[in-house]
Amino acid sequence: MARQFARSYTSGHVINPDGSVDFQCSRDTAEWPWLTLGPRHPIVIQAQNFWTSVGAIMALGGMEEGQWSALTWTDWQCGDRNADTAARGVYSREKSGETESYLVKLFDASDREIAAMRGRGVIFRNRNFEEWRGKAKKKAQATDQKSEIGAFAFAPPDAIGIGPSEHSLVAPLSADSPGTIAALVGRENGLPPANPMLGGSGDHVNSVHMIEVARQALCLVQGNPSIEVIGGELELNRYVELGTPFELTYDQPSPQTAQFTLEQLGRACAAITLNWS
Repeated sequence: MARQFARSYTSGHVINPDGSVDFQCSRDTAEWPWLTLGPRHPIVIQAQNFWTSVGAIMALGGMEEGQWSALTWTDWQCGDRNADTAARGVYSREKSGETESYLVKLFDASDREIAAMRGRGVIFRNRNFEEWRGKAKKKAQATDQKSEIGAFAFAPPDAIGIGPSEHSLVAPLSADSPGTIAALVGRENGLPPANPMLGGSGDHVNSVHMIEVARQALCLVQGNPSIEVIGGELELNRYVELGTPFELTYDQPSPQTAQFTLEQLGRACAAITLNWS
């Protein structure tokens, strides 16, 4: 039996002879509040990345009841600047040597391409993957008394380009270490109902959180809350725990490219690249 969700962002899945999957996208902003952020916003792209790929995999029978997926790598590139909210998309598989990934392209009602996103991941046969996270989770829980949301100094909304329904996830820049940005994601600022624009498993910090943290950090280091991210890449190698602070170390290898290394509890967990216009 395919794994079931209480709701689905995609519908009308059609499996094509080449194995690709066409689908329709919901445009219901009451059901999916993050759609109000605009079709090119990284939060929207990452939410769509999850829901479209999982919906297509389920349509193809690639995920069974009790199985769970974990993203390990993704990249994306925005398309037509004038494109509107996604109306439809197509999912396909790509292979380069021994490496296989998925590709999702999204289009608006006028068939303008909004974004192309790729990803790789793993499917767990059951949630026993929690066992090998045990030590890390215990270490994170031991720091909880130091990581209360109310005690963390967050950057002001007008410095990071967020609206009244969103929450800051990063601390202001430190004069002592301007290339390092502290961050904290918990239920109080990173999950519904407190933050209707962000979601996830509720079990750990998800890719959408990490990329939004990087976007907010980019606004700070560039001194521009209106900066427009047009693409990027995320590579994950460790889980990041909710409610425990972490840090982003910033580098700028080219004029419109930022690279971040995400560390938590002294361990590198992810590498994030953002491109902007």
